Amino acid sequence: MEHNEQGHRNTAAEDFQKSLDQLQHLLEENQTEEQPEKELEVDNIELKPAVEESPKFNLAEWEDAVADIEQYFESKDKEN
Repeated sequence: MEHNEQGHRNTAAEDFQKSLDQLQHLLEENQTEEQPEKELEVDNIELKPAVEESPKFNLAEWEDAVADIEQYFESKDKEN
């Protein structure tokens, strides 16, 4: 039975390698067919600080949530 499993693994590995080879071939074809990339104009891009991209959190809400979680765990400990 182990020999049969090893045969299946070898077949699967060969199929996987063939798929990888096909994918690599497709990627190489696409890379050569693409037009040369244009240089990006960085001067015209408005950069925003990472802080603006992060969601706004209310510290009081976080504290309430932590307190609720702590209370939940304390009640679970008392039950046990």
